[in-house]
Amino acid sequence: MGATVIMRLLNVSATYQITWVLLFFASITAQAVELLPEYVVRAWHFDAENLGIPADVTRIGRVEIDRSLANSVPDLLATEANLFFSTVPGSTKVSMRGFGEGSGLCTLILVDGQPLNPSDMGRINWEQIPLDSIESIEVLRGGHNVLYGDKALSGVIKIETRRTDERRLNIEGRVGSFGTSQASASGGFGGDAWSISGGVFREVSEGYRDNSANETRSAYLTAGRTFNGSDDLDIRIAFGKSDLTYSGGLIHEDYKSNPRASSNLGNQGSENQYATATARWEGQRDWGSWEVLSGYDHSEIDWTFGAGSYGKNVQDGFSFKPRARLELGERLAFIFGYDLLYDQLDFTKYLDEAHTLVLTEAALSERRISPFAFAEYECTDRLTVSCGARYEWVRFEVDSLSYDQSQLQPINGANATNGREPKLNPNYKNPPDILPDKSFAELIHQEGMAAEISLNYRQNENLSLWLGYDRVYRYPVCDERASYQGYDLAENINQDLDAMEGDNYELGLKYASGSQEFYATAFLLLMKNEIIYDSMVWNAALIPQGLNINLGPVRRTGGDLSYRYTAADWGLSVRIAYLQTEQQSGVGRGYEVPLVPDFHTASQIWWEPLTGLRLRWIHRYVGERFAGGDFTNDEQKIDDYHLFDAHVEVDASANCRVFLKVDNVFDCLYAESAYSGLYYPGDGRSISLGMKLNF
Repeated sequence: MGATVIMRLLNVSATYQITWVLLFFASITAQAVELLPEYVVRAWHFDAENLGIPADVTRIGRVEIDRSLANSVPDLLATEANLFFSTVPGSTKVSMRGFGEGSGLCTLILVDGQPLNPSDMGRINWEQIPLDSIESIEVLRGGHNVLYGDKALSGVIKIETRRTDERRLNIEGRVGSFGTSQASASGGFGGDAWSISGGVFREVSEGYRDNSANETRSAYLTAGRTFNGSDDLDIRIAFGKSDLTYSGGLIHEDYKSNPRASSNLGNQGSENQYATATARWEGQRDWGSWEVLSGYDHSEIDWTFGAGSYGKNVQDGFSFKPRARLELGERLAFIFGYDLLYDQLDFTKYLDEAHTLVLTEAALSERRISPFAFAEYECTDRLTVSCGARYEWVRFEVDSLSYDQSQLQPINGANATNGREPKLNPNYKNPPDILPDKSFAELIHQEGMAAEISLNYRQNENLSLWLGYDRVYRYPVCDERASYQGYDLAENINQDLDAMEGDNYELGLKYASGSQEFYATAFLLLMKNEIIYDSMVWNAALIPQGLNINLGPVRRTGGDLSYRYTAADWGLSVRIAYLQTEQQSGVGRGYEVPLVPDFHTASQIWWEPLTGLRLRWIHRYVGERFAGGDFTNDEQKIDDYHLFDAHVEVDASANCRVFLKVDNVFDCLYAESAYSGLYYPGDGRSISLGMKLNF
């Protein structure tokens, strides 16, 4: 299976055949080369060399972040890690290993160890992580539930923020198309045993489409201290606010003729306020090493979905994660720890914009405790075996009240009509009656297990082969379990909804030598009870209202290829992802999973013709895919597309760089996503000019 996948990857298109010729040419060109830096990753909670880890890991360091000229974390990951993002107004979901609509729920996103994923199906606040605040990002593809717990079913994105032990000051500003401007400033200073750093960020944009304006402001502060020369304590706090306007989907004809239009009138959007605090305490002893991660995340989202639909979503998340690594002799290491997680969600839906008339209010909470153990054994100098298991207990509680809407307003109509006095509402009651058929309280206990085993064979210092198996899972989030938001479902709470479970098999190769890196991974993912929304589930009155259900078996096969070559004054990289999906039961039996492209790629080539002048050309391709909700593959496919970006950087002085960035150079018309006949266009050609000052 692995060989077949890799051969398919090598035959993507004529464009990539040419690219592979260039790669071959690069490998034999006799010229001075720039050696790629060796690096270690924290993929298994403790530092380890990349070739020694039996997993598909991509690391993006501070230098790559700075050189990318990316506008945001999704922009960076799309070009540097070939991650595919499915975007609708107000939400950008990362897709790994082909989960379509639910892809964002199957990838765990960590910032200094604290989960960034919300406890519901809401948006991820990518805005609260300015790129200038990030030291590195590690992308772990595949199942990693044993070491990372829930949501690490298809992968993990680990974001580590910047610390400093020296004095620095960084200032960046850029202006561009669609009324966009960005400004950031960060700095730090420190000594041998302590450090302090911080920064501020602001972005304003009118948006490519009508009624899509947004504004983001954020700030962060970090402090670090070293004790006894070996123990480190790092603390970070961050807070900010984002105001977003949703432009809405377009029917196909409007999408083709006027992609900048909006189906909304500017009265749909959200105001997001957030705050995060994290702490990491780690150290080394003669017996091994240890670390304790803890964090708190708070968000308040006020949203409007048109007249008469207003709500507020307040979420608080806490985490505490101690773990240790014991070195038992020269060949055996034992890792153990546990995660304590608590999430609280308070939801209120209002009838009026002033937030005085409450339609629905709900309180939800989820508690988790999950111990795990993991072992690594070096059978020989070349072969390492690793295995582990995690057990997780979940306690989910919901209490939801819905009120009689006819009793909320004391007056029928907000104002007098035709000069007449407003009429009193004869049904008005304060407090209003509770609707018993739409109100509920429930407590659910669930438990599950993850396991993995892998082999890593190190042929030499440049080449490794690995093979792995993972038993993966993901628990339902709040609004998959319950209808607390006031929308009718066939059941107010689905007590029969099980966690997603599956078996993931991977085969990989890693090669790194001098100026070149080549990684290849093939995988087979067999899901047993995937969660989807079924719009045709009938309620007790035999009316179809829909419900989240366990779909049944789904098969995914695919692979990832990446190649990078770096010379003294030029370099290139190519990343290709291939994926095939098949539903194996239900009405969609034999059909593909919606919103999953067969191929997506990210390639770039850079050249420094003169000292201080750097040119970069980026190409991204996303293949055809079926629209969201089309589980029987009846609707028209979303077209594939090619995007080209061009960057020019000039070192004006030792401390100043200016740059020109052109995204979507050929102004390609493309849809980032589509649901139920509505298309969501991506941005057209955009140009930005900026400056970076580093002292």
